[in-house]
Formats: sequence, structure tokens, C-alpha cells
Amino acid sequence: MKIADIEVAWIQLPLPVGRGLSGGPITSSTDLVCRITTAGGLRGIGEARGASLPVMAEIVDKGLRPLLIGEHAAATQYLWTQVEDALLGDDHPTRPKTWERRAVLGAMAAVDLALWDVKAKAAGLSICRLLGGKPHAIPAYSSSGFFVEGQSLEAMAEETLEELNARGFRATKTRVGRGEPEISAARVRGVREAVGPDVQIMVDANQAWDTGEAIAHARAMEPYDIAWLEEPLPSPGRPHRRTREVKDWDAETGRVAAHTTIPIASGENHVTLEECRDLIDKGHVRYVQFDCTKNGGVTEFVKVAAYAEAKGVLLAPHHVPHFHVQIAAAFPHACWVEAFDNAKQHVAWAQDLFPGYPEVRDGHMECHDKPGWGLDVNDRLLKEKGTLVHWRA
Repeated sequence: MKIADIEVAWIQLPLPVGRGLSGGPITSSTDLVCRITTAGGLRGIGEARGASLPVMAEIVDKGLRPLLIGEHAAATQYLWTQVEDALLGDDHPTRPKTWERRAVLGAMAAVDLALWDVKAKAAGLSICRLLGGKPHAIPAYSSSGFFVEGQSLEAMAEETLEELNARGFRATKTRVGRGEPEISAARVRGVREAVGPDVQIMVDANQAWDTGEAIAHARAMEPYDIAWLEEPLPSPGRPHRRTREVKDWDAETGRVAAHTTIPIASGENHVTLEECRDLIDKGHVRYVQFDCTKNGGVTEFVKVAAYAEAKGVLLAPHHVPHFHVQIAAAFPHACWVEAFDNAKQHVAWAQDLFPGYPEVRDGHMECHDKPGWGLDVNDRLLKEKGTLVHWRA
């Protein structure tokens, strides 16, 4: 199972309608795709997001590929450590300055996911079974309630209800973070009135507030039975619009948690086990949203999952449900995956890019029992609309 080649490509496609977060609209869907081939002909695929696609592709091609060709594909922890030693940290002066930490971790994630795909296929097991789980459908929430230019609150709530009914969701996520606390309360009140008392509502602020604002907004939303408040505070290096930077992101998240009855969810931008440890210990979150496509892959996810379980914290992985459903099904403390309306929101990474994309029925995402991730890559789409950095389409 020696690694014979590592391919990488990326694709960016416009969305039909901009879907807004607190900081502005998402106008395109972006993905980096990695494919590993072994000397015996096994192929595994991985994906990465969350950093510059050209930079991550360059890191895979120029940084990881030379390190990993000829290594055994099953040695995921060993290879992760080798790459970490070679490319992370400030004591590596030969690393290009454009290869910032988040981009390196994203590149590592894409490669790690592909390696796990190879391992599982070699064993004839799905990723879920390889991790010790039994494939079963996982509850999914509809990721909706975006800020859309010109859309009224009533129309947003109605659209949310339509998405719930289309696939039987019993939970939905609404975006907040623009305007005063009364605006946040109005958005969730409108959704609550539309969907009724039995649907769970999550809210995502996308790092919009400082600590005092977050507490004020949370208290304004408390009457509407909110399942969680996601990422209320700005991460290091992403200053709040009126403050320089939250001094201790995790400790301040803990302050928010202490001043509201709404459980806190976070972790999509915590990129290592150590960062998630601090989030859990100081942030007092109820849900960890570690994202295996942004933060080091399955190898790091497994460590975060173990620490969360030891601390009584639930897993609700962020985004990319076509990968995360396999991992979520392997852990008893995983409670949700995040699903999207592919026609409106995330065209590039939906069914067209990844044939085998799992479906949602009755509010649950299927978790198949095919070897590996059970996904393919659409070479035609990549060739026609992507950038093939090193890809044998």
C-alpha cells in the first residue's frame, strides 16, 4: 500500500443567490479535492476548505507530495506527525511565507481524508466501520435562515419551513449577527412561529459580537427555545468590528456561556486537539463542531472526539456532511450533521462533484456501508470548470 501519487485540483463555482452571514454574503462554492493512488491501484479521495484554494493546492503538490510518495498509506498517524514536523511551526525558515498555518492544516486534512479512504478500501470497510462504528442514519439539521438581499423576515421564515418539509428535518439553523439584539430576536421569533414548537432551532452568529453584545443577543433570543448559539465571538486574528481582538477567545466564550441559558456550540475554527481542549475546558461549550476538512482530517478528529467524550461534550461536526456522516455514525456522542439545500447554497460540492453524495430522508442523512467514503470525484466537472494543479483527469 505504498503511495504512488498524490493529485490535487480545486474548483470555485458561483452560487445562484448570495447567502449572507453576519459579515457578508457567500457568493461562490469552493473546494479543494485530493486523490491518492497506491502502487497497487487503490484510490482514495479527500477534500479541504477554509483557506486559499491555490495555496492549499500548492502545499499538497509541493510540500506534502514529496514527503509522502513511497510511504505506506495506512500509517496515518505517523505521516500526520511527519508532515506536522516538516511544515508547521515557526522554526521552519524554508517554508514559504504564503503557507500559513490554516492553509497547511487544510492541505493536511485533504491528504489525511484520502489516506483514510485508501485504508478503508483496503480493509473492505466503510470509514464508519473502520472507526469501530455501525453505519446508521444520523439526524441532520437544515442549514438555512441566511441573510438574502431584499428578503423579508417573513419570506426567510417561510423558506426555512419549506426546506424543513422537503426532507423531513426536525431541526434548522438560522443566521444572526446583524443589527441590535431585537433584530436577532425577531429573526428567531419568525422562524419559531413558522416551524412550531417541536422543531429545534440553532442560531449561528459567525463571530459577530464582542462578549457584552453576545450576552445581550443571547438573552434576547432565550424566550424562543434555542438549541444552541454558534460562534458568538471573533477568533484570534479576526478582530471584532469595534474592538481590536478578543484577548482569550475560549475564556470569553465561557463568559458568554455563563450568562445565558442557551448552550454554546463552537469548534469549526479550532484547528487542533490542543485548541479544542481549551475550547472545552475554558469555553464550556455543549457542542464541539470540529471540521475534518479544515482542521487536519480524521486523524485529528478522532483525538478531539475522545477528549470531548471524556468531558461530556457532544459532537456536531461542521459542514461537509458527505464526509462527516461516516465519522458521526462511529461515535455515540455525535448528535447532528449539517445539511444544505444544494440547489440554492453549495453547488460545487454537492452531488455533481461527489457522486455517491448521501441523501437526507425523514430528517436523517444516510450512512452507507460501502468501502471507504463511498464517494467518487467527477473528473469531467473538474476538467471543465476546475483548476487541475496535478490531476490526471
